[in-house]
Amino acid sequence: MKKTVKIILLSVLALSLCACRVRTTLLESPAPDAPEAVTQEQSVPAAIDAVVPAPPAEQDVLPEPEEPSEPTAAPDAPAERDESAERREFDASASGELAQDAETPLNLPSDAPAENNAPAGGEGEPVNVEAEDASLTATETVPADESEQLGADEAGEVAQSVQTYYLTLLDSRLGNLFECKRLYVYWETEDDRRTIHKSSREHQLILDAGAYDVSAKLLEDGLTVDDGWVARKNPDAVVKIAPGGALDESAARTLCDELAARSEWQGIAAVREKRIIVLSGTLLDTQAGQTAAMVYLAKLLYPAQMEDVDADEALRALTEEAFGSAYAGAYAFTM
Repeated sequence: MKKTVKIILLSVLALSLCACRVRTTLLESPAPDAPEAVTQEQSVPAAIDAVVPAPPAEQDVLPEPEEPSEPTAAPDAPAERDESAERREFDASASGELAQDAETPLNLPSDAPAENNAPAGGEGEPVNVEAEDASLTATETVPADESEQLGADEAGEVAQSVQTYYLTLLDSRLGNLFECKRLYVYWETEDDRRTIHKSSREHQLILDAGAYDVSAKLLEDGLTVDDGWVARKNPDAVVKIAPGGALDESAARTLCDELAARSEWQGIAAVREKRIIVLSGTLLDTQAGQTAAMVYLAKLLYPAQMEDVDADEALRALTEEAFGSAYAGAYAFTM
C-alpha cells in the first residue's frame, strides 16, 4: 500500500514539473510578428505542442491599391504661371479670314498698307490675303532673303525676267543632283588643247550647269594639255569654242568629227556617248549668252531633267530681252 501511494505521489510530482515546463515555454514564446525563435526545450510531448499555436507562415501580401494622385510636374517646371513666357495669341486684325463657302482658297500678294508688307531692307515676310477673283491664279511666297536671288523687288513681286526664269530653272532642275550623278566636262577654248582656269567665267558656267570641270586643279601656267591628259581624265562631255558669231553647220560638224577622231580619245565617255558640243564664242560675251550656253550644256548632259526645255527658244528669248532682237542663226551644235 505504501509503495502504491509513493508511486502516485511521484506521478503527481512529475505532472507538476511538466506543467511548469509548459508554462515556462509559453511565457518565453515570441510575439506573432517577431522572428521565429528556437526554444531550449525540445522534449515537450506532442500533446502539449498541439495546444501551443505555431507562428503564422509568411505569405505574400498584395499592397492595397493607392488612390490616384495628381500628375507631378517635371523637376524643372515652374510651379506658377510665368507671365513673361511667350504665348501665342489670336490676332483679331489678321489679314486672312475663313470663308465658309470657300472650296480652294488661293493667296495673292496683299495691297495692304506699307506697314503690313515686308520692309524695304529685305526683312519680314510678305502678307497674303484671299482675292475674290483668284479662282485661276496662284503665287508662291518665298523668304525675304531669297528675293535678290529670284529677282524680286522690294514690294515682294517677282520680276518678269527671262534671265531670272532660266537661272531659276537650272537651279531647280540640277541644284539637288547627287554628287555621283554629276558629270565631268572638258572645256577647250578656241586654241586647240587649251583649257580653262578655275577662276574663269567658263568654269563657273560648267558648275551652274550642274557639272564638274576636269581642269579645276590646273595652275594658270599649265592650261595647255595633251590628248593623253584628257584621256586619263575621261570626261563625260567635251565643249569646244568656235570663233565668230553664228556657226556654220557644216564647219561645226567637221569640228566635232575632228575632236572625236583624236588619237587617244577613242575610249573616253564623251566620244562613246556622243556628248561633244561646239559653242559660238559670241555667247561668252554677254550674260544672256552665257545663260543660253548653260542651258545648251545642261540639256546635253542631263536630257531627262531638261527634256521639256527648248535650248534654241531659250537663246531667242534671252537675247531678245537683253538686246531688243533675238540672235539669228545657230550658236550651238551638238555631235
